[in-house]
Amino acid sequence: MKAVRIHERGATDVMKFEEIETPVPGAGEVLIKVAVAGISYSDIGQRKGTYPNLVELPMTLGNEVAGTVVARGPGVVDPMVGTRIVSLVDGGYAEYAIARANQVMPILDGVSFAQATVIPIQGQTAYLLLDKAAQLRQGESILIHASSGGVGSLAVQLAQSKGASLIIGSTSSHEKLDFVRSLGVQAVINTNDDTWVEQVMQTTHGHGVNVVLDALGGSSSQQSIASLAPFGRMVVFGSLSDEPTMMVAQQLISKCLTLVGYNTLIQPLEDQMRAGQAIMRGIARDQLKVTVRHSFPLEKVAAAHQAIEDKQTYGKVVLTM
Repeated sequence: MKAVRIHERGATDVMKFEEIETPVPGAGEVLIKVAVAGISYSDIGQRKGTYPNLVELPMTLGNEVAGTVVARGPGVVDPMVGTRIVSLVDGGYAEYAIARANQVMPILDGVSFAQATVIPIQGQTAYLLLDKAAQLRQGESILIHASSGGVGSLAVQLAQSKGASLIIGSTSSHEKLDFVRSLGVQAVINTNDDTWVEQVMQTTHGHGVNVVLDALGGSSSQQSIASLAPFGRMVVFGSLSDEPTMMVAQQLISKCLTLVGYNTLIQPLEDQMRAGQAIMRGIARDQLKVTVRHSFPLEKVAAAHQAIEDKQTYGKVVLTM
């Protein structure tokens, strides 16, 4: 089968399009014929060597796939061969991938393969960020960084469904401001504008927001803390800036702030599945809009990664087989 492999870490040219052996499902596993593979920032981090938990090389990139079950290992009763499913995997940039049977999720009618790829990482992350980490309550205000991305665009919609009184979206690209507005935020800021904290404070009449979802890290994290209201919560779940994230304890103490770190991949399986099923239902019922405007064939994976790094994309970015 064809797969995208790396034997060293670095720029996009370290990704090699190779022919490797098709895997065989073991006990409790299924073999998926991949239709669409999602691209996440963790893939880019693995390739560049900046991700916290690096996989031993060589490796096949990719962790999220949607496709069809074509074989089952010993002991697997469900899902049936022929079922359309989405799942987390190791090595998703390939024509076939292995998944644990208890981690796959059948794709509901009306949900495309491309839409489904948002569920395992971005969808579950957005849901659990609000439900479990931030514990957003009705009537609270929230600042969602990187609102044009897969996690951010879903988090905006989920915050609306939870009854947030004020949602402020952020982007670092002037070209993406209109897209963020289209999601239904009450205000949008450009984090490349040095006055963005002042804009947040003006929008909240000097109070600050109750919650910040921070995927940026780096120097902007201190600005995010400054935008919080007393007793506010900030959830850090990424570091798109690739800069060290420094926190000043006095900032937290002075306003009784709570700082929470978040990682979807270490959440209990039951929480991941609960979140994934909620996102699946939302897409199927047309209650959640999944934006998939950037689709690349597998052999154009380098162009896909480069487009993301150059901040030319928004919503979900996928590879097609």
